[in-house]
Amino acid sequence: MILGNHSLFEYSESRLASPQVVTTYNFTQGHNPSVAVNPNTGELFAVYTLTENNSTNIYITKSQDSGNSFSIPVRINDKPGDAADTWNTIPICFGSNNEVYVAWMVSKEDPDFPYGITELRVSRSLDGGNTFSPAVNPVTGYKSEKAFFDLSVTGNQTLYLSFLDSLTNESGTRIIDYPSSFKLVKSVDGGKSFALPSTIDNQNCVCCQTVSAVGLDGEIYFSWRDSQYEQDIIPVDPNNPYNYGFSNGSLFDDFDYEDYETIRDIVVRHTVDNGTGEEFSPITKVSQDKWYITGCPDAGPGMAFDSVGRLHVAWFTGSKTAPNGTGYYYAYSDDKGLTFSESIPLLTDEEFIPPTQVSVGVDNRDNVWITFSDQRSSDVVRYSEIRDDHQGKVHLSIVDNDHQVIFNSSIIDGQIHELVDLAVSGNDDVAFIAYRDGNNAKISVVTANIATNTTLTNDNFA
Repeated sequence: MILGNHSLFEYSESRLASPQVVTTYNFTQGHNPSVAVNPNTGELFAVYTLTENNSTNIYITKSQDSGNSFSIPVRINDKPGDAADTWNTIPICFGSNNEVYVAWMVSKEDPDFPYGITELRVSRSLDGGNTFSPAVNPVTGYKSEKAFFDLSVTGNQTLYLSFLDSLTNESGTRIIDYPSSFKLVKSVDGGKSFALPSTIDNQNCVCCQTVSAVGLDGEIYFSWRDSQYEQDIIPVDPNNPYNYGFSNGSLFDDFDYEDYETIRDIVVRHTVDNGTGEEFSPITKVSQDKWYITGCPDAGPGMAFDSVGRLHVAWFTGSKTAPNGTGYYYAYSDDKGLTFSESIPLLTDEEFIPPTQVSVGVDNRDNVWITFSDQRSSDVVRYSEIRDDHQGKVHLSIVDNDHQVIFNSSIIDGQIHELVDLAVSGNDDVAFIAYRDGNNAKISVVTANIATNTTLTNDNFA
């Protein structure tokens, strides 16, 4: 087993949390589950994919008793099989009149695209998730790989869908020339129709999930992994453990050493026109990690706001120049993402730690909950690839409103796959974690039991 290094935190006075899983609900054969709490009703919603007889569909279910029981699942996609196991969590969001919006992905074969094409779908429910409207294709007119998406809705019912758009039929290009861009489409009629795409960034990492959130100021905030290739480009380092290769560190036989490594760091940008989506702030780095890699780690950030408008971001970096080396970090911004605090290490490893997606939520006392999959093992798993018999963990970090890390450890063991999602209850110290364990989707209810402790001086987190 590869062991993590020790991160030292010193406190003069700290609140402690002792999370525990109180119940777990299982969705047999479900994959890639997501969770969200309707802030208007307190209901918990879960969405997952289910493949039967080579047909994949999207199902939604809800709980009115904090995850102890769920309703009979409802298929969202109106056309059977019009869905795919996604490469990111399935976003769920809610309108001010309790509309339920869900976005997902469809994969199709195409003779001009060796890896096929992907399309997006959006559907809404006007009756609390009991029935859904026919799915809408929000981006039409051309073929490409549209994926790694997120969905947000503003107070005035404007729906924003962010995604990465990759022209995968163009092969043989260097990594710095790969034709991919971060785009945005919006709907002002509740998801019935969408405007033409606008480009937020054309230098993005090509396969890390985008995330979005609505700020207290009504602006829409976006975070993603940027690809910096106008400067600070270096030749490929064959000893970089995060380059594409095998678990023993060797590279593919046809690996091109003439390729270049680019910086893949997490950035933030937001609208500056009252959420209209026509004007944007400059792109700001969350942390100057300077992670050089040729390839995409499939590891997007998590982002959320608290009740006073503070912006919280957590992410993975493979940079050895990060404060504690490679691993997972957290930072916050008090000026709408223009600057960020120093990075706080959550889980780091001196040798190697597989990159995965990060999910962030904030409870009603402004404690920040952060979850991700820890897939370290003696058989190192790279690039979020996992065998059904591989044992992993769901890692949970909790940071209080004084920016103290009050819990930082694994919370769930199992055959944990790469995507872990989080939703925080409106009640104190309760969160819901969605994950895939082996071949089943699961939702675990976690209570934190946050208390005050004045005797702790330091602690070690592996």
